[in-house]
Amino acid sequence: MSNEMVKRVAIAICEASAGVLGTNPTLDWRSYERQARAAIEAMRQPTEEMIFRGGLVKDAPWDGKKPARILSAMVDAALQDKAWQKEDAP
Repeated sequence: MSNEMVKRVAIAICEASAGVLGTNPTLDWRSYERQARAAIEAMRQPTEEMIFRGGLVKDAPWDGKKPARILSAMVDAALQDKAWQKEDAP
């Protein structure tokens, strides 16, 4: 049994893998559930850049959506990590 976020990440991994197990990634996502859980667990330890970006949002006024904005800022930082970009540079 998986939760909504694990399912979303598993579907994204499946789609990024071009639905290797079949033609419809939404049907194959359960095959990627273990990888999805591992990916989410790895994000428990944020990078310095993630912490910095989350801190920029934390000072914004509370409006009920602040936790989502903090998380989004931190994930955006993870996806834009300069060290990661250097690894993939030609």
